Amino acid sequence: MADAFEELLGGDVLSEDVKTSLTEAWEAKLSEAREQITNEIREEFAGRYTNDKEQIVEAMDNMLTDAIKQEVEEFAHDKGALIEARVQYKQRMREHAEVLDKFLMNALKKEITELREDRNTQGTNFKKLEGFVLKQLTKELNEFHSDKQSVVEQKVKLVKEGKQLLRDTKANFVRKAAEKVEHIVESTLRGEIGSLKEDIKSARENAFGRKMFEAFAAEFMTSHLAEGTEVKKLSSKIKDLEGTLEEAQVQISSKQVEISEAQKLTRIAEDIAKRDKVLSELLTPLSRDKKEIMEDLLSTVQTENLKKQYEKYLPTVLNENVKKESKKETKKTLKENVQPKARAQKTVITGNKPIHVSPVTTDAQAEIINLQKLAGL
Repeated sequence: MADAFEELLGGDVLSEDVKTSLTEAWEAKLSEAREQITNEIREEFAGRYTNDKEQIVEAMDNMLTDAIKQEVEEFAHDKGALIEARVQYKQRMREHAEVLDKFLMNALKKEITELREDRNTQGTNFKKLEGFVLKQLTKELNEFHSDKQSVVEQKVKLVKEGKQLLRDTKANFVRKAAEKVEHIVESTLRGEIGSLKEDIKSARENAFGRKMFEAFAAEFMTSHLAEGTEVKKLSSKIKDLEGTLEEAQVQISSKQVEISEAQKLTRIAEDIAKRDKVLSELLTPLSRDKKEIMEDLLSTVQTENLKKQYEKYLPTVLNENVKKESKKETKKTLKENVQPKARAQKTVITGNKPIHVSPVTTDAQAEIINLQKLAGL
């Protein structure tokens, strides 16, 4: 029908206005028909949807009812089985708890018994170890004390023997050295004195020539230069100033040397006096032979450590194996048992470095030293 209508409009039979009106009427009719068809289709689908919906709801209701009923029956059955299982579990747990309680009690009893036995064994072993350690420590301390005492005794013995040996060696050395030095000095002096005579002769000749030259020069100056000239005055002033300056320098140097020597001697005297005082206090109660041994032992000890070393060597020197007493008790006992003797005057060795004092050498001493060098001494 649409094709026939298109052919009708496409022909030349109808005018344009008629075609336009027909087209508009056709479009309006088509729109009404479309709306009517759409409404009918909607009503039909709505009816179908309602019918299908009711059927689906009814089917779902039946299905859910059956499923819920089945699930409720299964839940009731499972609940009964669970109750029975709980009852059986409680019965089994009671039985297992009793068995476990017995097992734990037996194991705990066994462990406690073993722990007590281990503690007793450990206590016994600790006592044995403590006794062994104390025994070994006592033994080591006794050995250390005896070794220390033997070292001190050996040192005292070595000092005694060394002192005698040094005396003998010194005497032999002095005797042999005196013989050799006498022979060397005699042979050397014989040769050196001959050469010395020749040197003295040549020195006298040189001195005589020098004096003649000086006399000639002085005579020449006095005869050819006037005594009132400025040169003579200046030379005399210069000589006077030089003489005064030399005397002042000699006096200053001598004073400085004297001051330094006095300071050194003062320090040495103070140190010696302090050491003499300490040694006098310590050695007064001893006899002469013990005093000599103690002086040899303390000769290399500094003044500050004299008392400590004296207390260390005193029992060995006196041949006593007693404990150290206090200072007052030791002095009292020594004064009661040993009669003090006069202390022999000896050279005190302080243990400090010696201070060498260089005396001022005079012309005579310088000449003696020169002769000794020439003699090979």
